Amino acid sequence: MSILPTFSQPARRLLVLLPVVFVTLALLTGLFNESVRSNLPKVVITTSPSSTNDAPFHGDCAANQTSGPLDNLSSIIQALYAPLVVPITNPTFTARDGTVKRLPPASELIHHKSLGKRICILDVDTRPHTDAGGVFASSFPTWDALRPGSAGFLSHYLYALIHGYTYKFVQAPTYKDRAPHWTKVIFTQELLKEYDIVVMLDYDAVFPSPELPLEWMLNYWKIDDKVMVAMAEDPDAEINRDLKGNLNVNTGFIIAQASENTQRMFKDWAECPNETRYKGCARYKDVIFHEQAGFSSHVRYNFLDGLTIEEEPGKSMLRVLPCNEANGIPEKKHMGCSGQLVRHYWGGKSLTKREFKENVMNAMLPLLLQSAFKGGDATSAVVDYRNKTLVGDQILDKPL
Repeated sequence: MSILPTFSQPARRLLVLLPVVFVTLALLTGLFNESVRSNLPKVVITTSPSSTNDAPFHGDCAANQTSGPLDNLSSIIQALYAPLVVPITNPTFTARDGTVKRLPPASELIHHKSLGKRICILDVDTRPHTDAGGVFASSFPTWDALRPGSAGFLSHYLYALIHGYTYKFVQAPTYKDRAPHWTKVIFTQELLKEYDIVVMLDYDAVFPSPELPLEWMLNYWKIDDKVMVAMAEDPDAEINRDLKGNLNVNTGFIIAQASENTQRMFKDWAECPNETRYKGCARYKDVIFHEQAGFSSHVRYNFLDGLTIEEEPGKSMLRVLPCNEANGIPEKKHMGCSGQLVRHYWGGKSLTKREFKENVMNAMLPLLLQSAFKGGDATSAVVDYRNKTLVGDQILDKPL
């Protein structure tokens, strides 16, 4: 006969999840040998899409295929975060700085249910990450040795697991004629052939509140099917201005939605340094801000059939997100970019480890508190002697 029914619901959840948490921590701290590691699933794709569906508006995308001892990690992570996940149509959300965000009226909401695997969270990187502390190192690192980039990638993977999204890490080749930053453009375009929405993040761009679904943010920012891409504005500084004197958009966090127009725009963007359409773009092959400057100074002012972000309908197709909500970190609040919904640690890349740690502990803390001290097992774990009095080695009833 099972003993689980004798425990409260929070306690039963902890009994199931704590062994998995231990195993996960053990993997990260190198307690498992290489024979175990070699059986773990790899999150790597080739440049060829697995789907043969030419239509970019696929209503049905195949789930990630994984194998190995952690096949059920997704369902375990979802169970762990379930008490925290914000409903997609929840009217309000309070950011970690206390700011309350409100959705538009219910009649204006775009998404009412999860898009699941139709959303792809994407990392693109040309570096090997095989050195100590890297995600592809020969042995699992300790927490202290984990590199900031690894923490960023793991936080993206965790976010995808929480909400049932697809996650892809592209080990990209490099261009012969330009900086590696440009690879994010072509691989975002490539993944849009397979998924309805691709969210590309630099390793130092993270979700500070992983319980908040992307669909909620799409509702909040009013990103409907007319929007091809959405990116945050850069901080207001002279170095961040384009050739027209306007602030750049930041390509460390890109929301891209699949459509024929989006494919056309990304193609033009990837070919920007060739100057077939954009004279002067070749300078950004190796000059900051590379693909970001190419888009900000050239593409957004002349895309598709001569549309520009300065006028409708071009303005509606390229969405610029507020820097305070989708760029920067709390330490850069004075610049108007505190990263309330999406943080970008260009002002402190090493802090991605702090963010990843908080992502995990913010989920564990309420479960532990609820189970041990605020109900759950409190009746058995907490022993209240406050109605007693202590005399020497005796615990006595207080006198009436």
